[in-house]
Amino acid sequence: MRFLLLIALSACVPNLPAPAMTSQRTSALVAVPYPPPPAHVEAVPDTPKEKAVWIDGEWLWRNKRWMWQRGRWIPVPNGGTYSPWTVVRDRDGNLYWAKGVWHAANGEELEEPKPLAVGADVVGSVIDSEGNTIEQGRVLQPPGERKK
Repeated sequence: MRFLLLIALSACVPNLPAPAMTSQRTSALVAVPYPPPPAHVEAVPDTPKEKAVWIDGEWLWRNKRWMWQRGRWIPVPNGGTYSPWTVVRDRDGNLYWAKGVWHAANGEELEEPKPLAVGADVVGSVIDSEGNTIEQGRVLQPPGERKK
């Protein structure tokens, strides 16, 4: 019975097209004083274009605080691979973050293409396992998008 429940639940999760991935370079890591908050919950808009890929939302370290960048549909740069954002600790417990970036086949960092569509905040609070409301933090507005 448990097996059937897992199959039923997995059928409800959409399979979003993702870019070819590559790992982050250690040179991209930046020291940060504390980890990011939990991720925002977002509604994924319909695919705006064939061959677009979905990039999950991510936390960016800006002006000594975490800011959320919404998930987005992106046209893949020609031959590009994507290194997703990451937060890691070293052996001494120091915390490091690297933003998500695109790379060309030769390893050069590419500018991210303009988003075709962005995720929308899901209305409602995020509640932790103990029933406490979690502050989600500020959202960076994509270029040309007005604050709501």
